[in-house]
Amino acid sequence: MKKIIAHRGLSLRYPENSVAAFEATHRYGVEWLETDISILGDGTVIIMHDDTLDRTTNQSGHLAELSAADIAATSVGEWFGTAFKDEPIPRLADLIACLNRTKLNINFELKAVVGNRGNELADEVVAQLAEAITQLNPAIKISISSFNPLMLLKMKAYHPDLDYAVLFETHTLEADWPLIMAAVGARAIHLENEGLSQHVVQTAVSLGYEVNVWTVNTRERTNELFNWGVTGVFSDKADELLSLTKKEWMSHERLT
Repeated sequence: MKKIIAHRGLSLRYPENSVAAFEATHRYGVEWLETDISILGDGTVIIMHDDTLDRTTNQSGHLAELSAADIAATSVGEWFGTAFKDEPIPRLADLIACLNRTKLNINFELKAVVGNRGNELADEVVAQLAEAITQLNPAIKISISSFNPLMLLKMKAYHPDLDYAVLFETHTLEADWPLIMAAVGARAIHLENEGLSQHVVQTAVSLGYEVNVWTVNTRERTNELFNWGVTGVFSDKADELLSLTKKEWMSHERLT
């Protein structure tokens, strides 16, 4: 079964990594959501891609230097449009509640933790996510991904039976990538779309790995990747690509 995964929610229609974007994912009929798990300096787990507030909020600052009180009035939506000016930065509890309401399947991406307290905060974010996962409806499918294999190993100590995936950028995909996958015990490899070749995809598939590709926003490229053997794509336009999970992807000519 092919998968279309909403990349940070429906992030071209709504502010990325906001509850509004997550709920819209469900409303538009997308079954899989990907989002980013980060942590503040005081141990508060939040949903945010970057390690600073600057790009996606109306404030600035490094996450490792901030507390929950510092972001209490921060808007994650004002930059996107006035209709979302009151959209707060989601906490982990907000995400879990949303998932239980919508029954969306979820790919949690564990973000790298930087700074002098990096290892301490990495342990804390993993511990909190591990506990939060136990609160999810059992029908929800869960995948844990990260660019950092150590983050995956930390999580695997809590939940050895979950599905794990290693993320790679094209320029970091060295010849030893199968060793990294084996060391983690990963089920899936998440590959960057830009520069990705059919040979790499087919090598991963031949080794028994599920292949998911980020970030893919056109029907033509999605169709091509599915024909290469890719299982899923992460997309900012997930709602527009849904029909490609059906039979359409099987005939490349239908999109040309």
